[in-house]
Amino acid sequence: MLKKKNKLPGKTHSQKFKLEYGYDTIEIHKSSLKKNDKVLIIDDLIATGGTALAAAKLVKKTNANIAGFIFLINLFDLPGNKKLQSKGYKTFNLIRFPGH
Repeated sequence: MLKKKNKLPGKTHSQKFKLEYGYDTIEIHKSSLKKNDKVLIIDDLIATGGTALAAAKLVKKTNANIAGFIFLINLFDLPGNKKLQSKGYKTFNLIRFPGH
């Protein structure tokens, strides 16, 4: 489970990322994943890709592998989904809406 900074007890890995309006940090427990685990990252929305790319970096810090991403909503005219795909990640979404 990935959460915003200081929401998880115990030892964590952290990843800072850029938002449209500033910066934020997400964390994962250091013991959450094992080497070579396959991880499916699920989120409600993909827009610019900042959170998703930060989540991918956190998973890599644990030496686990990313199986893909699932999003409820893809704001298709924003670059997030294309950024993930350009890095070789598989993505799936249930709904597509324009972001502007």
